[in-house]
This record gives sequence, C-alpha cells and structure tokens, in this order.
Amino acid sequence: MYHSTRYMILFGIIVFLGTCMYVLDFTFKQENNIHLQHKHYFHYSRMDNDVNCNAIFQGDIDEIQRAEKIIQVRNVLQPKKYSEMTKNCSHFKRLRGYIDHHLTEVERDFPIAFSLLIYTDIEQSERLLRAIYRPQNFYCIHVDSKTDEAIYVGMSSIASCFDNVFMTSKRFNVRWGTMTVLEPELLCMQELWNKSAEWKYFINLTGQEFPLKTNYELVRILQAYNGSNDIEGTFKRASTDRWQRNGAPPHNITAIKGSVHIVANRGFVDFILHDQRAHDLLNWTRQTEVPDETFFSTLNHNPHLGVPGAYLGVPESDDAIKPFLARFKHWVWGQRECHGKHVRNICVIGIGDLPDLAQSKKLFVNKFNQNFHPYGYDCLEELIANRTRDTYLGNLEFDSIYYGTLGFVKNKI
Repeated sequence: MYHSTRYMILFGIIVFLGTCMYVLDFTFKQENNIHLQHKHYFHYSRMDNDVNCNAIFQGDIDEIQRAEKIIQVRNVLQPKKYSEMTKNCSHFKRLRGYIDHHLTEVERDFPIAFSLLIYTDIEQSERLLRAIYRPQNFYCIHVDSKTDEAIYVGMSSIASCFDNVFMTSKRFNVRWGTMTVLEPELLCMQELWNKSAEWKYFINLTGQEFPLKTNYELVRILQAYNGSNDIEGTFKRASTDRWQRNGAPPHNITAIKGSVHIVANRGFVDFILHDQRAHDLLNWTRQTEVPDETFFSTLNHNPHLGVPGAYLGVPESDDAIKPFLARFKHWVWGQRECHGKHVRNICVIGIGDLPDLAQSKKLFVNKFNQNFHPYGYDCLEELIANRTRDTYLGNLEFDSIYYGTLGFVKNKI
C-alpha cells in the first residue's frame, strides 16, 4: 500500500512536469509564431552596400572620408511615381517597407500624434513618414501652398493608403518670421484632436528631419516624461525688441523665446485649442516678430496659467538642468563642429556628424538635404531600422531612467 501510494505520487509529479513542459513549449511556439507573422518587416537588414555605416557611427575617419568622396547621381522618386505606386496600397506598403503593426504592447498602448510640414523633396518626406509610421499613431500632413502641386498630389495619394494619415483641410503659404509658420501647426493640432481621443503626446516635424530613436524608444522616453513638455525657453537670451511694438502680453504673461519644435502632452494641446487665455496670447503674438518662436514657449513657461506639463522653474534651457531634447541642431554659434554645411546659421547634417547623432539623447535631428551627403541620411535610416528590428525580436533593453531625472520632468505642473 505504501509503495502504491508512492508510485501514484511520483506518477502525478511526472504528469505535472510534462504538462508544464507542454505549456512552456506551446507558449514558446506561440511567441515564435507571433514573430513569424511579421518577419517580413525585417526580412533583410536595411544596409547600405556602398559604405560601412557601422564604422561611420563608430567614428572611423577613413570610412567617413571615403563616404564623403563618393559621387553618385541618384534617381530620386518623383511625385508621379508615388501616385502610380499607391494605386495598389498593399503593394505600396510592402514595396516601401512600412511597418503596419504595433510590434510591442508598450507601443500599442501609447499612440503619438505627429504633424509633418512639407515644402519640398517628396521622397525624403516619405522616408521620414515610413521611419515614424505605426498603425496606432496619427499623422497630419501639411504641404506648403506654394509647393509644386505634383508633390501635394503625391503626398495625398500616400496618405490615402492609411487610415491614420491625412492631409490638412487647408494649405498655407508658409513664410519665415510670420504667423504662417504657426498656422499649419495649430490646424494640425485641431484636426488631430478631432481625429482621435487616444493619442498621448504631440510632436511636430518637418520633411527635412529624421528620428534618432525608434518608436519603442520614443514611447519609453515619453512615458518617462510623465506628462511634462519638452519645449525650449529663454528670456535672458532673447531680444525683447521682437515684442515691444505690441505692448505687454495679456493675463500677466511674460513673453519667452524658444523653438517652434515641441514635444507636448495632450493637455497642452487641449489648452491651446480651448482656453481663452491661449487664444488671447495667440492674438497678441500675431503682432510680434517671429511669432512661432514665442507662442509655444511662452505658454510652457508661465506656470500661473496652469498649462498641463508646463515648467515651474526658471525658463532657461541648458544642458544640465533643463535640456531641450526635442531636436538635435548644430547652430553656427554652437560649440559642436558642423561636418556638413551651414545654411541660414544651421548645420545641414553631413556624414561626419553621424557619430554624434548615434550617441545623442535627443529625439529627432534637424536637418538633412537629400542632395547633400545622402549617405548620412541612408546610414541613419539603417540604424533606426535595424534597432527597430532588434527590439521586435526581443531586445527591449532601453534605459529611459535619464529622461525621468530631467528638471522639466521633476518640476512641472
């Protein structure tokens, strides 16, 4: 009787362990099946055959100089070609390598809204859209009214292939230093707001920029931001002459200078669209010089307004306490060397800038020109594509702790 009971217990243990192994094996197969369902997104590493991008990112001077000397005439895709390709949307998405899946649950549960302002170079703009595209996000595209109509038609045909990509209902003739820089952004905010109540953050881009982070990394960073806004601001370094002709701002507001490029939470957008004080400030801003450098920054650095995610501290962006991470920019007066060329005081990125970009904590880089050092853009595209693949295949090791320690995160409304 004793031995019979012992054998029954032993048999029960064996059955239990066998069941566990079956469950583990089934789970493993299911996980691999999930990967197999979407392996076509990463069937090949996106690699440039002409240059060694990895060596360039590591700072290999010989490879950087070799890449700079390569002269290649490129046949860039023209608007008409996009209109033709998008007649079959499924084929277009496969051909161009769009990732039409959320890839991770973290990304699925954290949609982002983007505005994309385009002036020229449809292929470069489309490559940017491809790099940031996920089906859970939302994309508002504005094409300058003075841009060739063929580009507008081409971008419209691209947008028509996606439920979450759309063209603005109105087009503006964008001119530097005027309200026309802000107006497309505000229109996109309104239309993105109407499009979905799900997105968490708003990021505005132009067609000459590119991400320095994958979508997964971007989501992890925005989660670490925890509702704070990444918006540049300064009063000390601003010339108050730009504001003098219109008198003092309304509602006891102090005018602050900063960048039009922002990373802002949904509540910030809500305040802009629906709070009368924001409307009053916008009307005041219309009469100032370079209004796009005033409106967003001023809202974010006047805490008495109660704008969600606004900064409570001294409105001075710096590398230590309050860094501006929304953009990587080389200004002519900056400390970094520009390895490309300066155009209107800002560096157009060259191949030699890639080592800095690969190590940067910043989210996007401005700016590229598709006809200048094109391997720089190619290599950065390769880096982001391959990091996306590695994340999808299980490498989720991204350290977002730094972003949660920032002054504008700890000291926010």
